[in-house]
Amino acid sequence: MALRDLFKSRSQKFGPDPRVRWFGKLPTYPDYYNSHGDEEWTLEFNDWILKGYELYRSRFPESCRQVDRLPITGCAVRLPKSAMTVFASILDFGGDMRGRPFPMCFYVGVPTAQWPGPPSNGLGAASRAIRTLVAFRREIPRFLNSPGRLEATFGQREVSVDGIDGDSQDESWLNAANSLRLNVWFDGAKPGMNIQDLNAWLPLASNWGDHVASLDSKSFEPTLRFPLAMSSPVEVQVAGWLRWLETRMSLKRRTLTLIISGDPDGGCGQLTIVARDLVPEDFVLFTPLANTLSYLDDLSQIQDKPGSEGVESASERGGGSVTNPEFNGSWGQFVCSPVTVT
Repeated sequence: MALRDLFKSRSQKFGPDPRVRWFGKLPTYPDYYNSHGDEEWTLEFNDWILKGYELYRSRFPESCRQVDRLPITGCAVRLPKSAMTVFASILDFGGDMRGRPFPMCFYVGVPTAQWPGPPSNGLGAASRAIRTLVAFRREIPRFLNSPGRLEATFGQREVSVDGIDGDSQDESWLNAANSLRLNVWFDGAKPGMNIQDLNAWLPLASNWGDHVASLDSKSFEPTLRFPLAMSSPVEVQVAGWLRWLETRMSLKRRTLTLIISGDPDGGCGQLTIVARDLVPEDFVLFTPLANTLSYLDDLSQIQDKPGSEGVESASERGGGSVTNPEFNGSWGQFVCSPVTVT
């Protein structure tokens, strides 16, 4: 059965919806701002945010008090009940006017059957939609300085969802990937990594990828995290990591949730890929406490020591010297061809 047919019975009553919705808190109001959509998918998304944030705060109360704001997050969230995919920005402006913390979300939706995968060459239109929603963070300060009805600012807004489908093919990201030097990328990403040396990290990343490939099956439902250098084109890196994953897992039969978190203006970030139905606990994946989740496998956190779960050390593989002459070549060469370790 084709993936589109699998979801057709549940999603046929919905269509692409480019109207901007919102849910969350800003310091200009003592309660939740809510666009009050009564569609099943909007209620499901709001409920996931509400339950997830409550779980995040209640599970780690002392740690949360040490965390100022959530990182800027853009995501493509696969809703399991309504079979819709929500493209959203999750932004933290400090909560409501009474000091009660909670993020602010802006989002649009398309039927999940319309955007299977996604493959590495099917991100273009979705990336543009997420980028537009994340850019709303620059408009909120103006609203805070002249508060009024949020509907007056965002009520008539739409974000294009044209071209978000399973038929579009776009390999243009490869040109940018091949012009990005791997060592330049690594320098931008390594502040968020355990290993600070590219030559040491590459064989461990190869081993980690081999382990992922060895587990692939219909029942394999991993939650994987990849490092991003926010100083380099993020959309190119997301496509690149999907290409890297396509050589190790079957993505055609899956619907993947993508979560991109970090500061778009610089620093390091993370791409989290969820290959299963979403649960409230997954809200924690884009918080500073993500690595407290036992089911998260994080490429940024691999370590070169025996006994690391899911990773065989380079020394155990027999030396660990990188012999691929392209190991310090381009980012595109890295994600399109596995590193050879001898």
